[in-house]
Amino acid sequence: MRFFGAGVRFESRWVRVLLGLFFLLSGALVSLLLLLATPSFWYVPCAILWAASGFVWMVRPSLAAGLSLFPVLGIAALLVSTLPNFKQADTFDHLLLLCVAVALALLATAFRRPETRRVVPLAISLSLVLAAFVVDRAFTNKLAIHTYSMEWSVNGSAPWGNVETDEKGQAPVVIYRMVGGGYCYDAVFSPELKSRLVQSNKTLIRVEYNVRSDFGHERGYNIRSIDGLLFNDGNRALRSSDGYGGYVEGSLKSVDCR
Repeated sequence: MRFFGAGVRFESRWVRVLLGLFFLLSGALVSLLLLLATPSFWYVPCAILWAASGFVWMVRPSLAAGLSLFPVLGIAALLVSTLPNFKQADTFDHLLLLCVAVALALLATAFRRPETRRVVPLAISLSLVLAAFVVDRAFTNKLAIHTYSMEWSVNGSAPWGNVETDEKGQAPVVIYRMVGGGYCYDAVFSPELKSRLVQSNKTLIRVEYNVRSDFGHERGYNIRSIDGLLFNDGNRALRSSDGYGGYVEGSLKSVDCR
């Protein structure tokens, strides 16, 4: 008679169903959590593969263990980076940790059986995770620097009217350019930048933006530099660029600020 762990039969229908439901539901939960906030795309395919392995657990647990291993280890790698600050971790991290801990415990127990240590499912699992990693590095989180010549204002007004000040009533530096009859702009609260621009007395200044994209679609941006003053090197902040931005509609229905 074959056993899974201590006294629980691997071939039992209810054991297979329970294992399958755990991997299916926990993988779905991890996928949802990562879709809400993930530092890198490749963790999402890992979570999806984790959930998909739940169907295999219901039919062939001996194959499912190998198929589940590397997706679960991929999510575990995500948690390793959060461990030094785990005391400040939120519910998101706690749920991930719980799912990973239970999955790893089940996999460790499953791999005690020789028939679960098959090369083919392990190779398939590793190949799929590596493929997701390669796609992530090749097509996601790509950084491009976009450069524009822009006008500026420091007196609290812009071509479209007065701009929002801070809680002390201080006006931001507003940089803007006309696009399609409207204006794309950013407002930055920076006394250093304000002093620099006032002294320069330039009409137009050079502004650089860090633009990130996934699969060719722009995901977000930050200000790289204004008139040579560096604010962000990629995602690494060098100076405070607190403020706001957007577009003001003109003659067209909307303005494309890309």
